[in-house]
Amino acid sequence: PTVRAFSLSATPFATASSSAAARTQSCTKPWAMASESNIRVFLVRHGAVDLNSPGRVYPKGSFYGGDDVPLSALGELEAQAAGEMLKDEGIELVFCSPLRRAVYGAKQVAYHHGVEPIEDDRFREIERGRWLGLTKPMVDEKFPGDLQSFAQDPTWKEHGGETYTELFNRVLDGFDELLRVAREKKASKVALVSHMWVTKSVVTNSMGIKPTQQDEWEKVNIPTASISVMDFP
Repeated sequence: PTVRAFSLSATPFATASSSAAARTQSCTKPWAMASESNIRVFLVRHGAVDLNSPGRVYPKGSFYGGDDVPLSALGELEAQAAGEMLKDEGIELVFCSPLRRAVYGAKQVAYHHGVEPIEDDRFREIERGRWLGLTKPMVDEKFPGDLQSFAQDPTWKEHGGETYTELFNRVLDGFDELLRVAREKKASKVALVSHMWVTKSVVTNSMGIKPTQQDEWEKVNIPTASISVMDFP
């Protein structure tokens, strides 16, 4: 596949003072060039989350991964702006993670195209096990050696969460299914609304970066409400 655009964030348009539609009209979309591909996939990350919602209070910068944390007010605006940015793309299929922060974003995209989001559990965010709700310094204090073991051994998972390879494999399995369905339905424009590490799995695969190359993998940045565009034969 060819990565046509990478990490154009809807955040600046979500925080402007005018309406969502007006905010995005002035946006120059790097993917606006014609595509000769059979399938164009828009990879959208959910908006900013609220870590202080009823039933959970997580410190800033903590691991929340596969937990079903909601969007913040800003995150909802980001998701709406991302939907506006894609409203003229003629999207025929919208897939998403079943976590509510991704479902909300998927509905913002799907609304403009008269389709319903298709939830797929393989697009959930990475599971963090006993690190859930903890910052890195808190993990170091409570579970000494965990972060070092995870960084040095790609197969280590004593924290009870997933390895990057496990995440990578399940995401690509789901993504292969997404492409299969798109070809079966002759859909040329597809959106996938999910999470940072899910999007990173798809993007790094196209870049030839394996999840076992953890230092390189972690350098790839996927901001909230960013849109990455990939073309497939």
